[in-house]
Amino acid sequence: MTKKNKKDFGSKTKILKKKSLFDNKPVLLIMLKSLIIVIGFFCMVRYLDTKGYFNPDESNNHSKKKWDSYYEFTKENNVDVVLVGNSHLYSGINPKNLSNALGCNAFILASPGTNLADSYYCLKEALKRSKAKLVVVETYGIRNFDPYDLNKSGLSNQFKSFYARKDFLTKMTSLPFLFSPENYLYAWSNTLRNHDFIFNDTTQFSLNKKLIKRQKRNNKKNNKLYLGRFVRFKTGIESSVMNKYDSLGAPVKGKEYTYNYYTEEYVNKTVSLCKKEGVELIFLTLPMYEKHISDYTEWKEKISEIIGKDSYNWIDMQELPNYNGFGPFAFENTYNKNQHMTYNGSLLATYKLADYIRDTLKIDLPNRSKDSKWTNLFYGEEGYFENFNPVKNDQNNKIICSNKILRNVKLNSILHLDIGNKTRSRIIAKVDKKLLKNLEYKEMKLRIALKFEIEGKEQIANLDLMYDRFHRSKDEAIFISMIKSVTIKEVVDGMLFRN
Repeated sequence: MTKKNKKDFGSKTKILKKKSLFDNKPVLLIMLKSLIIVIGFFCMVRYLDTKGYFNPDESNNHSKKKWDSYYEFTKENNVDVVLVGNSHLYSGINPKNLSNALGCNAFILASPGTNLADSYYCLKEALKRSKAKLVVVETYGIRNFDPYDLNKSGLSNQFKSFYARKDFLTKMTSLPFLFSPENYLYAWSNTLRNHDFIFNDTTQFSLNKKLIKRQKRNNKKNNKLYLGRFVRFKTGIESSVMNKYDSLGAPVKGKEYTYNYYTEEYVNKTVSLCKKEGVELIFLTLPMYEKHISDYTEWKEKISEIIGKDSYNWIDMQELPNYNGFGPFAFENTYNKNQHMTYNGSLLATYKLADYIRDTLKIDLPNRSKDSKWTNLFYGEEGYFENFNPVKNDQNNKIICSNKILRNVKLNSILHLDIGNKTRSRIIAKVDKKLLKNLEYKEMKLRIALKFEIEGKEQIANLDLMYDRFHRSKDEAIFISMIKSVTIKEVVDGMLFRN
């Protein structure tokens, strides 16, 4: 190459360098590199969130379980009754029994410890996903709160509820109304929120890694019907706690109940949302034990100021006559301010709510009970056989007799049910209430004479059935008993008698 050529080549090289985008633009280069780093960081965070390495303990994460199940359920089914609130709701109402009692689909979307603002945005997302006919809002979350100034526990519960929801747009629009700006990123990411697991909670971090490996090996779909219920307590208040009520008085003071601007704002937003969507709205107050609250009248008056006693439907089970039937058996054995219901208490509350919806509100809910798709969903689930009879081809659950008149009672049906126990089974008798109006069934027993076969021999024996005060039907009284697993041939005789 000649000197001239070399000179020309060098000139061209200089010219090319001058055309470089970042020549004399170091700020632009820094910005680009920073953007790449930020994008890489958020991609990594997203990957870790998706995998779940920094998830908190999910074994008791009711919020996530509910939303996962709600989206799965609504792929093929409409939810007719949506219930929102906090832990008082999901421990106080049984959605399977409510669905069976009404013949429709009811679902609870409630998160522990959250307030009405959270319930409102949960409801907004729920109605976007499914066209409900009825919304039930539990009133324990209607209280004084500030979404921008939550204590540690309240913020943690709000994070869980927000993170569990799935609709990006609804979450994005709710973000500034549920959290202060410094918590925006934490609300979106378990990884950012719990990054200290790798140093301070290595046990949970290790458990998450094992869980991820287990999920890779087992990707089976869970087909069990879950509608949002969670009840921990099977037995009621014990004598030691009853003594505290007698000696210390009520742990909850009704006159201390307060509300603020946010309470009123989100009641109004909830009402407006239901009107906009053409959905009927019920406010529901689930009870605590009668001695648990003093001055409840003052509490009720303040709630009335917000929700408008004459303007909206409100069923208050804390006060008579709706409190009738509840007793110590219905409530958690605790003297702490926050008291939940037992399983039997939740059944009693569920059927009271069903009666209110059907008989007082008289809302036109779809009757899905004749639909084979609905029957396949609910068949054999909690409350199904108390409200419906087994199908004819069911070899495990059978109708022993139908429309049989005994000495002083008409039996609509008697069912012999499999409970998954080789030595025991269950009997349900459904008594027609029309023939014996205004009878106090809770004071009665039903005695039936059964012809059965055991070890190849036929025998006749009496069986006493107790009144089921928890599963309530408008037209039938339910009597129940356990029995040895035998082949029942027929009902020979029977009668109602007083205990």
